Amino acid sequence: MNIAIIGSKDFDSLEYHLQDSLRFLGHKVFHIDVNDVIKIPYKYNYWATKFFPKYDEYMFNKIANRIIDEKPDLVIGVYRFIHPNCIRKIKNELKNVKIIHINPDALTTFEYQQIFVSNYDAYFTKDPYIVSFMKDKMSLNAHYLPEAFNPRVHKSIDKEKALLEKEIDIDVVTFGTMYPYRANMVKKLVDSGVNIKLFGVPDRRFPQKEVENNFTNEFITGNRKSEILLGSKIVFNNFHYAEIESVNVKFFEIAGIGAFQLCDYKPIIKDYSTIDPEKFTYKSINEAIEKIQYYLNNPQERYAICEEQKMYFTEHHTYEKRMESVIKIVQWN
Repeated sequence: MNIAIIGSKDFDSLEYHLQDSLRFLGHKVFHIDVNDVIKIPYKYNYWATKFFPKYDEYMFNKIANRIIDEKPDLVIGVYRFIHPNCIRKIKNELKNVKIIHINPDALTTFEYQQIFVSNYDAYFTKDPYIVSFMKDKMSLNAHYLPEAFNPRVHKSIDKEKALLEKEIDIDVVTFGTMYPYRANMVKKLVDSGVNIKLFGVPDRRFPQKEVENNFTNEFITGNRKSEILLGSKIVFNNFHYAEIESVNVKFFEIAGIGAFQLCDYKPIIKDYSTIDPEKFTYKSINEAIEKIQYYLNNPQERYAICEEQKMYFTEHHTYEKRMESVIKIVQWN
């Protein structure tokens, strides 16, 4: 199948993993982002689309033209700010093309709700709450699509976990952007005496000294991310508050590479794992602290959970599995 993707080309982005997995499955992929049609930094393009509607339409008209030239069988939109006229133009020019949208983010990131006024043939999103809202309230052809991990990027390391833990020497690790809600939770861990290391982007606007002192000032991706997560005894994964009935992509990446995570409890986790979620989730920060201490003192239980999760997620939760499901739905609709 000839497939076009509209979205970021950044390494480790959803779009990166979609194109990598689709090519791995044997499809031809044309991947285009805003930098391919407007040669200025992405952040300026992004803000220009917010404040100058004509610029927004002009930019996505150029993207539509490039896609029309490729004559794909399927177009996958991932940006949440794709102009509706872009989708309309592609459909007018390519009568048999199917155009879908895959939204990987939480309900707080719908921009100006462009996707709801765009004539997509199908919508895919990770939160069952949003799927129901889109289907029941707007009569959209919406489908549930959990996030996933890419085994060619989120790779395990061929080394015994106990030995790697000695090398890395981190009790608890967390990574990503340090939003205030996340910082408040991390501060509770620090105050309780947990030895935690932080990788990623500090909160520059509202920094908390107790939290900032634990930052390593390193942003991790690729093999380095796998090494740090696998070598840390516990990965503390606290979901964004807008994850209503869903989990974040880290949940799949951490389990997929074989690291041990402690994450927020969500009922849906039982659908993703053969292991009882009560063993690796928490419902309060105090419960998280208790479980951190328990698993630091019981490494063999951690190792057993890691190995079982890794095998199960590799079989069921890769991007290849997700793309096979998407294509099957698109072909039957």
